[in-house]
Amino acid sequence: MNGYFDIHSHILPGVDDGAKDMNETRRMLLTAYEEGIRIIVATPHYVAGKTDISIGRLMTIYDEVNQTAASVSKDYRIVLGNELFFNQELINALEKGEALTIDGTRYILIEFLPDTTYEEMKRGLSCCIYAGYIPILAHAERYYCLYRNLEYVDELIKSGAYIQLNLSCITGKPMNSRTIFGHQLLKRKWVHFLGTDTHDTYYRAPFARKAVTIMKKRYGENTVRQLLWENPMTMIENKHL
Repeated sequence: MNGYFDIHSHILPGVDDGAKDMNETRRMLLTAYEEGIRIIVATPHYVAGKTDISIGRLMTIYDEVNQTAASVSKDYRIVLGNELFFNQELINALEKGEALTIDGTRYILIEFLPDTTYEEMKRGLSCCIYAGYIPILAHAERYYCLYRNLEYVDELIKSGAYIQLNLSCITGKPMNSRTIFGHQLLKRKWVHFLGTDTHDTYYRAPFARKAVTIMKKRYGENTVRQLLWENPMTMIENKHL
C-alpha cells in the first residue's frame, strides 16, 4: 500500500462549506499528506435545483487544486466528484452532467438528512441503483435510522449500496453512539470505504493516522489496506467490489 485513499473531502476552495480559499486548501493538502494520504476525492456538496456553480467553474478550481497538490508532492493525486444530496431531481442532474459521479465512474457518493427514515433512504438508494449508478452512502454513522437497527445496513448492502464511514467516528470516545456504531459495522465487515470528510484544518481536519492505528490493532492490516486502498482503487476502475 503506497498510502491512503480518501474518498470524501471538501478541499476545493470557495465552493461549499469546506476550504474558504486556496491557502486553506494548501494547508489541508499538507496535513493530509503528512497523515499518509496520497489520493483524495474532492466531493463538494451538490443539491439538485439549488447548487448553481457551473461544471466549467468547478473544473477550473479542480485544476488549480491539482497544481497545488503537485507542488506538495508529485505523487499526490486529486480526483473530482460530488457529495450528492438525494432528492427527486438528482438522477436528472446526473444524466445532464450537472452533478458528478466519482471520476466519471458509475460510483456516486450520496447523503441524506440525519433524521431521514429508513424507507426514504432505501427508496432513494434504490432509485440510484435502478438508474445504473453505484451508490456509496456517505458518513453512514450519522443516520439515526441505521444505528437504531443494524440489520438495515445489511439490507442496504444486499440491495447494491456501499457504506462509507468517516475516520473520525473510529477515534471517538468509547461511549459515543457514532463510534459504537462505526465499530459494530467494522466488526461485521459492513464497511467498504473510509473518508476524512475534511472541511478545514482545525475542527474537521484530514486526520487518518490515529484511526489507522486503532484499525490495525482491532481489525488487522488487511482491513486497513482494503478500506483505504484496494476498494477505492477498484472504484476508480469502475468495477464492483
